[in-house]
Formats: sequence, structure tokens, C-alpha cells
Amino acid sequence: MKIRVLLSCCVGLLLAGCVTVPPPSMSVDEISSFKLAGVEVRGGEVIHSWPVEEQHFLATGNVDPEIARRLPSESAQNFPPVQAYFQTSLQRVFNAQFDGSVAPIMRGTRPVKAIVTLKQFDVPSVLRRVLIDQYAKIQLDIDVVDSKTGAHVLFYPGPYRQKWLFGGLSAPIAASIAGDDDPGMELVTTYMSDYRTWLLTR
Repeated sequence: MKIRVLLSCCVGLLLAGCVTVPPPSMSVDEISSFKLAGVEVRGGEVIHSWPVEEQHFLATGNVDPEIARRLPSESAQNFPPVQAYFQTSLQRVFNAQFDGSVAPIMRGTRPVKAIVTLKQFDVPSVLRRVLIDQYAKIQLDIDVVDSKTGAHVLFYPGPYRQKWLFGGLSAPIAASIAGDDDPGMELVTTYMSDYRTWLLTR
């Protein structure tokens, strides 16, 4: 248990990008006049790898054996069924994140929709961590639009973020100890926490 806690602390090292996001173009009072009426996630096709969700996909059953054979060593972008599964997972994840962290801020009457557009999202597989890549990565934009007119209301040009993971020969051991812990989910949660803070900065 102590080893797992120590590992979680080490793996939890988050490296922030150098880009500073400009403050919101409107006040907190204006933002609070909105009412979050929906979330739309776009860009799931940019995901190269997401090991935890790949395992969940394989566990659904009725998976093409060829996909099951190739997925551990190839990009998920090669497999439309995996991309579709990722898209569904992302929609569920961001729905929950917005409901928990953003909806309480937007408690007004003007209905708006948040459009989340992924630019990067990648959690390297154990094989990639052994050989070439030890960073989980995320970058996305969030565009708040009027639900009725589609007019753009508030734009968040999200910065690039990355999270260091154990690599080299230690990667398989670290992945085994981490179990179902998901660096991708940790990145999303931190990103949404930063977005909530940004909404409240003026």
C-alpha cells in the first residue's frame, strides 16, 4: 500500500505549459448569468492511445479479434470502433466534469452550451513508455455558445499540459501497481479545475 501511495505521488507530478491563458472577456457576474444547458465534445479522433479505456473497450465483448490483437501495439486512430468508444467515454467524462465544477457557477437563466474541442489527448501505452514516450498529454479549447442562437459567448484557449509517467524498464511495474488508475482522467480533472479557476478570475 505504501509503495502504491508513493508511486501515485511521483506519477502525480504535473508539468504545466509555459503559455498563460488571458483572463475571461467578461466578469464573474456575467458568467453567473448563464445556465449550462449542455456539453458537446469534439475531436476524439485525435487520441493515439488511452490504455485504461482500451481495456474497457476490449472487456465489452464482441470485439473483432484482429482489433484485439493489434490494438496494444498500434495507434487507436487505426480502429474506428475504438475511436467511437473513446468519443462516448469522453462525452460521459466531460458531462460529469461540467456538472460538478461549472454548472454551480453558471446558475443564471441564459442557456448556454459548452463545446469542448480536443487538440491533443494521449496516454502512452506501456510499450511506448518503455521505448520512447513517458508523458500523458492534453490540450483542448472550450467554447461557450448561446444555446438558442449559437452565438459565441466565451472562449477558453486551453494550454498544453503534460504529466510524467514512469518509463523505461520501470514502466510495466509502474503500470501493474497503478492498476486501473487513469492518467488521462487525472489530466482531465486537473484541466477542468483550472478552467473553473479561470472562470472565477475576474
